[in-house]
Amino acid sequence: MYALTQALRAFRRHPTSALATLTTATVSFSLLFLVGLLLWNLDRVVGSLESEVEIVAYLKDGADPQAVLAQVRSWPEVESVQLIGKDEALALLQLEYPYLAEASDLIDNPLPDTLKVRLIDPTLTRQVARKLGDLPQIGPGNVDYGGEVTERLVRFLAGLRLGANVLMLLLIVDTFFSVMGTIRLSIENRREELRVMLMVGATRGFVQRPFLLEGLLLTLSAALFALALGNLAYRFVAATLQNLLPFLPVLSPDDLLRASLGLLALSVFLGFFGAWLSVRTYLRDTET
Repeated sequence: MYALTQALRAFRRHPTSALATLTTATVSFSLLFLVGLLLWNLDRVVGSLESEVEIVAYLKDGADPQAVLAQVRSWPEVESVQLIGKDEALALLQLEYPYLAEASDLIDNPLPDTLKVRLIDPTLTRQVARKLGDLPQIGPGNVDYGGEVTERLVRFLAGLRLGANVLMLLLIVDTFFSVMGTIRLSIENRREELRVMLMVGATRGFVQRPFLLEGLLLTLSAALFALALGNLAYRFVAATLQNLLPFLPVLSPDDLLRASLGLLALSVFLGFFGAWLSVRTYLRDTET
């Protein structure tokens, strides 16, 4: 109770500093939360696109489809291979365009045997496509895949993730030093009182507890404000995107809960460690 009373009294002693730290931390945590959700959602989008990427290889006339199928299936990068014979391909085309059935009696089947290849790691798409093109039964001009757009998106996401990580690190450091500055001001306001307490035998833990609690209250309050704003903003944006692009994956309520708990844990760490470091520095200077 003493620690809580002293922590609340500290807010009344220097409200401007406490409010500045609370505002800084709230803005920082809001940006951290929203940027983190954005990156997570982009990862989901890219993962969804990558799961749909497949390589299509057209076999040359005279190639042995079963031999090529067995060879490609043995590659460690390959998850699955589907062989579509030329007759099956023509039948599928006729189902889609029924008028072709009449023409099929007049001309030979022009379609090649086709392999559809899915990979364990979609990032290897270009490498495996080149490997398929090197097979004499296929050739480099007979391989097609839809990975170009995905590759560009992955590269864009990598650059965006790097920039976002730098931004999040700067926000965390800014919040950390804001907390340290506020706790340091509280210590300065109580310097004589703390000196007397230490002289009469107060333990380090007794002296530290009010300041640790002050730091925790500041960052936890900021995190709760940030979560309220961030969750409302993300749900609104996600609902709008889902109406425009129903196929676009968005984070589930469980994902938002995990992200919220992660932010709360970060706020506890920053508040506690920032306050502890400030008090530790003061106690060390006092002892020397």
